Amino acid sequence: MYKNLSPTALGVSGRQSELIELALTYGFRGVEIDMADFLRRARSSGADQAGRFLNSAKLKIGSFELPVNWQAEEAAYRKDLALLPQIVETVATLDAGRCYTTVLPGSDELPYHENFERARKRLAEIADILAAHQMRLGLGFLALSRYRKDHDYQFIHQAEALLTLLKTISAKNVGLALDTWNWRLGGGATDQLDELSGEQIVTVRLADGPPDVDWSEMTEKQRLLPGTGGLVDNGAIVRLLAAKQYEGPVTLAPHPSCLSGMTRDNIVQRASQILDELFAAAGVGRPAKPAPVTTES
Repeated sequence: MYKNLSPTALGVSGRQSELIELALTYGFRGVEIDMADFLRRARSSGADQAGRFLNSAKLKIGSFELPVNWQAEEAAYRKDLALLPQIVETVATLDAGRCYTTVLPGSDELPYHENFERARKRLAEIADILAAHQMRLGLGFLALSRYRKDHDYQFIHQAEALLTLLKTISAKNVGLALDTWNWRLGGGATDQLDELSGEQIVTVRLADGPPDVDWSEMTEKQRLLPGTGGLVDNGAIVRLLAAKQYEGPVTLAPHPSCLSGMTRDNIVQRASQILDELFAAAGVGRPAKPAPVTTES
């Protein structure tokens, strides 16, 4: 596994070249980019030109969001699906091998079982297209009640239900997009993760939360830095990933408000240090030597 930088998750912005420089400076081996922007530039100037900074930096594309609205009505889904092979071919020039999608926890049209069957069939179709380019798909979920309370029908919002969906999709390139915060709020436990192989976990995002808050009242602003809350034992999860020889990206994903008031360099440096500490405790690599940071006013 390797340290992956998500500027969006940390509330950091800048030109692609600036974000790549930050990732390299603080010892990240992977980075998430604005894939929609990359595809626009690839259409206008070619994929090689659009990805020249990433390719020269030799950074991995940790993951990107699946560009298919597979939970839409049939015509819209088919339109997106028809475009997917060309998109995947373009993205493959970056050697990007992992994407993710979030299962929406509610529907106004389909009851649970019909929604489940539609999800199973469509995700299997998508997986076949991705497999042609050795690309994997991770599935995640949203645990907070606010995402489903206004829908006529509830759908997957717990860890066990997501694992059931994964088991029904026979494609070997479909696995779990693990968000440790949602996993914990959705009733997920470390022993359930232990039942999965390292290959069945596609992406990993880490966040903590306050232990003394009613889970039904939790909000995204209570996504905390690992080790600062006590709700999620991210250390145990990283150790488990190491034991399973998980080879994918590990991304810090607190709410950006946790890092408010810090400079861009300080934010990325802090994220790197937290991941270094978690990796070192799990026996993975060595902590990167801190780079000097110039404090901005």
